[in-house]
Amino acid sequence: MKVEAIINKLNSNSAKNYSIKQTEELAKQILQDCGFDHVVGATPIIKIANTFGFLCLKAENIPKDISGNIFVGGTTKDIYNSDKVIIVGCDEAYEHQRFIIAHELAHYLLDYLGSPESKNPKLLFSKTYPKTNHCSNEEIRADRFAAELLMPAKLFLKQYVKAMEVSDFNKKYTVSYLATFFKTKRSSIERRIDEVIS
Repeated sequence: MKVEAIINKLNSNSAKNYSIKQTEELAKQILQDCGFDHVVGATPIIKIANTFGFLCLKAENIPKDISGNIFVGGTTKDIYNSDKVIIVGCDEAYEHQRFIIAHELAHYLLDYLGSPESKNPKLLFSKTYPKTNHCSNEEIRADRFAAELLMPAKLFLKQYVKAMEVSDFNKKYTVSYLATFFKTKRSSIERRIDEVIS
């Protein structure tokens, strides 16, 4: 299934009710369809977002309580010269910017495609990446999608075992190694260890 097929499938059958497992399977499918399922190291998240037609931008003037945003449709094309935009805060760490892009892509796939907004391009779809409060079902699913896209479980487990053996089971070294390997924040690695290893 290629990217266009994924979009068509989600347009005809909304993913709003996807379980966490279905969400992770979607991320795996995207890695495979984009040809990045054999990448060893950091997932090229901007290339993947571009494949779905997104322009990724950094901004200095976003509200202090959010780290990023997604805009699709409405006046987006008039403002950004693209009808699909993901914006990340300039002040966010590079590793966190990568996660925000993956998270916002999840909102497009899981919450936009198949929605009323997707049927009418004049309607604006927008979701923010809040600095706190990722407790809603939508935010939890978007976080898990981003985690699987940036830190695929199979590769994560392999690298985790390698790092633990090399470090003589030093968790601090392992977290640092994995954060560098996947180009993600240490807190994302610690959460991913709980998701994959536990």
